[in-house]
Amino acid sequence: MSSNKPHHLHAQNSGEPDAAIAIAAHLARTRLEDLPASVIEAAKISILDTLGCVLAGTPCDDVVAIRKVATAWGGQPSSTLIGSGGVKLPAASAVLGNGAAIHQFDFDDTHDQAVMHPSSASLMPALAVAEQLGGIGQVGGKAIITAVALANDLSSRVGLATSGRMWDHPWFRAPVIGLFGATAAAAKVMGATAQQHVHALGLTLPQVSGTWASLHHKGSSVRSIRDGLAYRNGVLAAELAMNGIRGDGEVFDGPYGFYQAFFRGDYDRAALLDGLGQRYETERISLKPWPCIRHLHTALTAVLELLTKNHLAFDDIKEVMLGLGHVNVDRCRPVALGSVPENHIDLAGNMHFAVAAAIRHCGIPLALYHDTKLADDVITHAMPKVRWAYDAALDGHTFEASRVDITLNSGQRLSARCDVALGHPDNAMSSEQRIAKFVDCAAAALTPVAKPKAMQIVDAVERLEQLDTIAPLMALLA
Repeated sequence: MSSNKPHHLHAQNSGEPDAAIAIAAHLARTRLEDLPASVIEAAKISILDTLGCVLAGTPCDDVVAIRKVATAWGGQPSSTLIGSGGVKLPAASAVLGNGAAIHQFDFDDTHDQAVMHPSSASLMPALAVAEQLGGIGQVGGKAIITAVALANDLSSRVGLATSGRMWDHPWFRAPVIGLFGATAAAAKVMGATAQQHVHALGLTLPQVSGTWASLHHKGSSVRSIRDGLAYRNGVLAAELAMNGIRGDGEVFDGPYGFYQAFFRGDYDRAALLDGLGQRYETERISLKPWPCIRHLHTALTAVLELLTKNHLAFDDIKEVMLGLGHVNVDRCRPVALGSVPENHIDLAGNMHFAVAAAIRHCGIPLALYHDTKLADDVITHAMPKVRWAYDAALDGHTFEASRVDITLNSGQRLSARCDVALGHPDNAMSSEQRIAKFVDCAAAALTPVAKPKAMQIVDAVERLEQLDTIAPLMALLA
């Protein structure tokens, strides 16, 4: 998050137009041809990763239940319910059903500084609206890439502009910030003018919601389904604006705008607007190699690098000692036998369990969150080997560095420290790692996707800008 001084001047006091005006103009005028090749590539990487997360979430009970509700509502069968065998729903309902699947295992991409999940917000509205418009005229892959690239940049900027730590406010940043990206993506695919984008953002403001309750009240479904609950409203805001409905003014800077209402007026306006159209935060989004909250990834990176580098097996390990800052120490909580599958989203935020799973399986297989016996084996046999100690030198703003010491049964001690987790743009996953993640996620779908078909989806995304219509991609995802 930005460390610059917060900008306290409201638009009407500074004489500057609300930030929404510049943002809307940028959204309306920018084409794929205006985007740097690196931004296009980053958007496609996030698109494939997010599709994998959706497929992996489809077997979860909450997702099945939500899709049952959305299907019962009926309506225009325009937009694909991914992994459903061909069910199509109205665009907003499809976003509800698909979005609810994305975050089931906290496996979706993250902007580590903005602290939110950009593509979880942008992709499902973009795809659903594109299919809905397909009955009028074809929407191709260029439109999807452009919408995702612009929306991911916008929501990341909205997050970067906030001041303080993420827990200084009661709002859950991901849906509160991401809804602006969801609206921007939907409106961009719809071909909104600058004025229509302004109204769409103004119609987003009264729909912003989401608090920390879902993280602190264990057993709640809300944290895992929030992307469906929130981002269908991005489609609604865009559709209303395209049909002449006017939104609130002064969306970001005003006395009743986003930053005043949700962040006490403490924000950095420059982080929101500087370099708009020249610098894209889309390139600074991290992928998650392992299905768990991003906070855990520096420790996991260090542990798994030691295991791989030294060819260690579980039985070689006597003890793993973690050095953690105050944020990560809070993630080391007791885990009871039988914690999955009902509370799998809570387990995905537990440092003790994640590191134990990593040494037991040299990774964190998705099956851990479905199979109670497999999870209980980790709790019984691997968690006793993992200890931790607070290290004030590792205290950080949000995503902290971690230190790891592994003691082997032979008495040898191995040490590592990780400051930048695997998956960050500065420590990026390889193409092989990204594809392997997608294939694993696809295989874990409610209707498992075999590797040959999964690779067809990979190929379709890799050449997405060449597709005149997204229909072939959506057929593969049906």
